[in-house]
Amino acid sequence: MKLLIVLALLPLCRSAVLPLPQPSRVVNCDDAEAHEAANAAVQYMNSNRKTGYKFALNRIEDIFVHGLAPVEVFTVELDLLETKCPSLSPTPIEQCPVRPVVERAVEGDCDIKLKKDNGTFTVIGIRCKSELDSVENMLKFCPNCQLAPLNDTQVVHAVDVSLHKFNTGNNTAFYLLHEIGRGKIQSGISNSVDVEFVIAASNCSIDDANSGAACVENSGAGAHFGACSGSVVKNQGAADEDVVVQCAVYETQPGNVEQAVVPHVPLAPPQTNVVKSHFHHNLHYSSLGPLSSESNSAEQLAAQGSHAVKRSLTGQSVPPSAPRLHLCPGRKIHY
Repeated sequence: MKLLIVLALLPLCRSAVLPLPQPSRVVNCDDAEAHEAANAAVQYMNSNRKTGYKFALNRIEDIFVHGLAPVEVFTVELDLLETKCPSLSPTPIEQCPVRPVVERAVEGDCDIKLKKDNGTFTVIGIRCKSELDSVENMLKFCPNCQLAPLNDTQVVHAVDVSLHKFNTGNNTAFYLLHEIGRGKIQSGISNSVDVEFVIAASNCSIDDANSGAACVENSGAGAHFGACSGSVVKNQGAADEDVVVQCAVYETQPGNVEQAVVPHVPLAPPQTNVVKSHFHHNLHYSSLGPLSSESNSAEQLAAQGSHAVKRSLTGQSVPPSAPRLHLCPGRKIHY
């Protein structure tokens, strides 16, 4: 009797676990279609990322296609590299230089689902994370260099004095700190702190700021930003620091997202804009969200299409051709 019950339950167990639909066709990782899908995914990710830096494609790790044209679902795994362009930069990703290994690169990994409908790719789900390259690679080139947490007191000080110097020599708007991007400390005979940060134009003039006015970032159509790099060097025995700063202010971009209004005390350490203790802006912290619920319906549509049987004009089933090899991962674009 017990044996009959067990045998009766077996069909139920089998029906509870449905196999995933098989890929409907093979697309290799270095195919032009794979890179078209990857580029659409990278553009989507960068356009929705509001902190840190833009990421560039380095390699397609894997790609699968479900469904039949004109509607298919692509699942791609991408290796990305951080560029030197802040996320708010209007520079196209194709023109953004990838951060070299010597600066301790940041590598990103993304799992992305896209729907291809009549030749047009649309992202329907994305999940990303990133991590710093191994410290050993950077120490090969600069043994005394180290990345510092973005809220390190030396980094915050270097950003503060660099921004102060920029505002002192600027005759237009008064700029506020929007975000700290990177900090690197080099110790030795002299102590050097190199920083990267993003600035935002405020509603104050230089005179307004110097008179103690409460300045806030411009928002909406008046919002515009800039990217700065600063270096603060303190030699042993010297009373003063050497401060060098360079900033590139972007043109006002259409469709800027309205920024939060943050009260600011002129020339005070910008603690309200300093992130928690980490070394880079992780993709995990971006507002891209989890894989969307829309992907479920798209996958169901693709699964339905994947069961179609090819037939000849006579109505007879067409025997499948020799399977195409799945060639992945693809080649590395950078390093």
